[in-house]
Amino acid sequence: MSGLMTGSWQRPGPPERVSTICPSLMILVENALSWAWRVLLSDVADGKFSLCSAKEDEITEQIQVILGELHAAESAPVEGFSLLSFGGRDGAMRSYDRRHLDLQPDLTFYPLRESIPTTNTIFAGIFVECKPVDSNHPLSGAYCKEGLARFIRGDYAWAVDRALMVGYVRNRCWLPSGLLACARGAAAQEYGFSGAIEEAAKTCLGDKVFRSVHRRSFVLGERPVEPIALDHLWLYPASPCEVTRCRGTGAGA
Repeated sequence: MSGLMTGSWQRPGPPERVSTICPSLMILVENALSWAWRVLLSDVADGKFSLCSAKEDEITEQIQVILGELHAAESAPVEGFSLLSFGGRDGAMRSYDRRHLDLQPDLTFYPLRESIPTTNTIFAGIFVECKPVDSNHPLSGAYCKEGLARFIRGDYAWAVDRALMVGYVRNRCWLPSGLLACARGAAAQEYGFSGAIEEAAKTCLGDKVFRSVHRRSFVLGERPVEPIALDHLWLYPASPCEVTRCRGTGAGA
């Protein structure tokens, strides 16, 4: 033990600056999720799973299992996915200020060491929050207040500059117009929206991805934390489960 304590390594303490995630890592995660969703839709078509009646956790659990199968596949259906590791759902994390120790992002992906420069690899991951979107889960509530807000106030991804929101969209709601419910008026201030919602690179299977940037009000070390870029990947059943539309959404696909 004395050798350990007298070695050259010194504990750095909690991260005091935000680590930069390479955009290509975000694309890799989004491609994997896009593939997993297509496999799930195949299960739905075969009657093995009811997407329209499933709860949020039931959908995410199915996605997680399929991701594990893709990760283990020798044929590598998602190029580069084996370079990431990911654990079980609801892995407990702490908030930036340590006031909450049992926060649980839906999915977390960790790249190989040194892919994200950091003093602590636990906090240097790609954190994903998944939310259903339908009449019982309106965007302003489930997606924004119970999902997106967690990245803004420092529950998740407080030590990195990017994260991902996934929507299981079961009604007629599309990006970017659907997200305006959280990006206008008082909501824009509450969620720190900064600039326009911009289209990012599509997934390898053609799913659209949009990106928003958000101011964060907390401090790391002795300086204000940088804004966070959130990618939004919305995934759809083969046919809408509901005919309802989210507020502000017109005809589209």
